[in-house]
Amino acid sequence: MPGSPGHHPWAGAFVPDLTLHSVRGVTSVGELLHTARPLLLDLADREDLRRAAGDWRTRIDVHTVETDDRPADAILIRPDAHIACVATVEESPDAAVPALREALSRWFGTPDNHA
Repeated sequence: MPGSPGHHPWAGAFVPDLTLHSVRGVTSVGELLHTARPLLLDLADREDLRRAAGDWRTRIDVHTVETDDRPADAILIRPDAHIACVATVEESPDAAVPALREALSRWFGTPDNHA
C-alpha cells in the first residue's frame, strides 16, 4: 500500500464510483463521500487495516464493504475524492499497515493517540 502516487495505478487518481454492498444495503463511493470526510474503504474485511486507521477515528470514516470486482483490499480516499493510498489484493500486513499509517499521517495529521 504505497503512500505515494505511482505504486498503484489508482494512487493519486480520482476514485471510481464503485457500487458497494454492506449490511445496510447497496451504496456507492459517491454517497459515502457526501460527508466530506476522508474515507477508508475496507473491501476485504481487513481488521489489521481498520485497527491501524482507528488512531484517526475522529477524522476519518471507515466502512467495511464489498464490491463486485474487488480492485484492492482497501482504498484510502481524501475528501476531494482522490485516492491517497491503496492496499493491493492480499497485501501483507507487514507492508500494508505501515503504508496506511504513513498516508494517514501525511494527509490527516498525527494519530489521535499521539502523546
